[in-house]
Amino acid sequence: MSSAQAENQRDGSVLAQLIASVAPDQATTLSEALLKEFGSIGRILSESEEALRRVLGSQDAVINLLMATEKLFMAQLQNELPKKLISATDEKLIRYLQASMGSLATETMRVLFLDNVNHLISDQIFGNGSPSKVLVQPRSILKRALELNASAIILVHNHPGGNVQPSQSDVKFTMLIKTLCRELEIKLHDHIVIGGSKWSSFRKMKLL
Repeated sequence: MSSAQAENQRDGSVLAQLIASVAPDQATTLSEALLKEFGSIGRILSESEEALRRVLGSQDAVINLLMATEKLFMAQLQNELPKKLISATDEKLIRYLQASMGSLATETMRVLFLDNVNHLISDQIFGNGSPSKVLVQPRSILKRALELNASAIILVHNHPGGNVQPSQSDVKFTMLIKTLCRELEIKLHDHIVIGGSKWSSFRKMKLL
């Protein structure tokens, strides 16, 4: 058995056990249908209610359980985040970002807003796009930073294909944000790219 087959089998078993708590007679059938459509538990938990309903139909109890599980999982990871970020590549922060973005099917931009001692003020999504592109207005990010009285920001976006090498458009966008930040005396700590279980850092690649 290949590692991919073993992982799929493990996901199927775990997912069936979860679903069995609300739909015991259909747990295996529903878990197989979900994995066939979405490929992994991470991807399933990141999907919208509408996407889940396309597979599960009127199985409201299962849909609600999956959405609640995702919220519980993300809340636990958020609680584990350090109160003060020493680095944009802190292990717990990267784990949180991978869990929240690594399985997304489309590119998504999120921004972490920090105060003057690097406490996390807010974590916000700023745009969703196609599987290979996300459109975000740079000034909307800086406008929100001013509203929150943030002293620094960390940009994060995902590459659904798994390649975490920044594209030319990624670099161009980041340089524009950097210029705007400098004008407003806001620090741009880093731009993190998430691709499944992999990640890269503009700061570590000396692009910032």
